[in-house]
Amino acid sequence: MITKKTFCAVIENLRQQMYLDQKFGETVQEMFGSASRCSYNDNLLVKSIMSLLQIYFPKDDDGFCRIEHYCFFIEFGKFDEKEIISAEDLYDQLTTKQN
Repeated sequence: MITKKTFCAVIENLRQQMYLDQKFGETVQEMFGSASRCSYNDNLLVKSIMSLLQIYFPKDDDGFCRIEHYCFFIEFGKFDEKEIISAEDLYDQLTTKQN
């Protein structure tokens, strides 16, 4: 089983990378105009990380992944810039569900 510390570190690194990618894209747009787009894409790396996490916490029978939902749909547990679910909370939910 992946430890809580490692899980939370991976989630935090994903969050930081996505933030840096967004800021980099904004900087490119400022430098070259709003019509320019940043072609940097780390989707394959993110998919690989998700696949590794899903070894420990697989998708449910309907194909729903709580980790993907947490990272991409509720933007790492935030609502109106306030954290409502921490990575630690997510880990606890995932490990409780498995037991």
